[in-house]
Amino acid sequence: MSKIFISTVNCGKAHDADIYGVTISNPFTVTCSGDGFVKLWFNNLLDNETPKERMVSQFVHKTGVHHVDIFHSVERTGVEFYIISCVSFSGEIFFYSVNTKNGEMSALELLTKDEMKKSFWAVKWLKSDDKTLNHRFAATDVKGNTYIWKFHPFEQEIDDVEEMKKKLAKEKADKRRTNNRNTPNKDEDNQAEEIEEDQGPIAVKPHLVLQGVIEPSAPNFATAIDMSIKGLIATGFSSGSVVIAQLTTLRPIYTFEGFGIQGIEQNSNTVRALKFSPTGNLLAAANDSGSYGCVSLFETDYGERVGDFTVPSHSNQASIGSYAHSGWVFDLSFNPTGNFLATCGYDSKVRVWDVKTKERVSTLNLSADDIENEEEILLEDELGDSLKRPPVMGVTYIDKGVRSGLGNDTNEGLACVCLDRSVRWFREAGGS
Repeated sequence: MSKIFISTVNCGKAHDADIYGVTISNPFTVTCSGDGFVKLWFNNLLDNETPKERMVSQFVHKTGVHHVDIFHSVERTGVEFYIISCVSFSGEIFFYSVNTKNGEMSALELLTKDEMKKSFWAVKWLKSDDKTLNHRFAATDVKGNTYIWKFHPFEQEIDDVEEMKKKLAKEKADKRRTNNRNTPNKDEDNQAEEIEEDQGPIAVKPHLVLQGVIEPSAPNFATAIDMSIKGLIATGFSSGSVVIAQLTTLRPIYTFEGFGIQGIEQNSNTVRALKFSPTGNLLAAANDSGSYGCVSLFETDYGERVGDFTVPSHSNQASIGSYAHSGWVFDLSFNPTGNFLATCGYDSKVRVWDVKTKERVSTLNLSADDIENEEEILLEDELGDSLKRPPVMGVTYIDKGVRSGLGNDTNEGLACVCLDRSVRWFREAGGS
């Protein structure tokens, strides 16, 4: 089975420097760049609007920004939270609260001064759909540590709320017994109305509480991170290894070693991206193998490697390993059902794979000629190297209905960012 993706809109020279990250959640596509800015691109455009006409930018840090992630949730009180976290090349984490109507951003201070002294690299949010469990925020640092925080949207933390509920339940029971003695003939339903639980206003006060730190067995650059709804956290390292730990106990349970070309000092084996499937039962890991890019798939129940995503190679190294891209793989993204995985790499390609069969079902070959506005085409970088075939630094799946018009309401799509400083949006051709 093959898939065809159609370009819907693109934006050249979207940033003034290389774009390193992209993520998407209604109503924005969010990008970060070496120019120090985070930009919010509105997903819903009118027919005559261009992306730059519906965009909000936020300067973050003069060293540039290389990782970005979103927390988007409507909590039990109906309060909506849209928080952007990003990391600068100085190693600092920045948080912004976003008004989803107009994109206005305001800075949040969620970490303590001591926590901010670390040199962080990758960040990730985990939204919990269980109202009795905390959301999580996690970050890695250059020494290989993985930090995990519990995120509390309100002044009263979940543990406090549970204690409050127990106290109110006891008071309610005591009051019921008193009412029964004083008004024995009172209708039970009316009685329940009188003693209706009143928790009072809940103060909105988003804050993080450090749960703990997962330390590496030896100092090693922690380059990638992801968390799953099944309560697992995965950390990838520059050595090529991946460690999976339990979120509740922070105890490591599996370690996967890198594959491909090893033992040659100049050949990279770095893990560049990790992604759990939507159900959490699979983990995709992208790591270097020399100048090639590998993508392996692991199941998380028993910690077993279940396959690789590969394409035929005409290289004389083909017998040494199997490769998903002929250049390093920079990003991974499962579609909302977990049936397909998108990968992107230095070879200027976005590939889509069938997770079950491990077969490639689509390849997007990106070119500078894709950009519709000729004034926005960047053909060379600052060193004079050609960007005719720009490497792809980030890719993310787009769920149905996230973007409006041009078939996006009924079809999934893809968004990607390239080293020609462009943002491109696609939708799958055909029916829903």
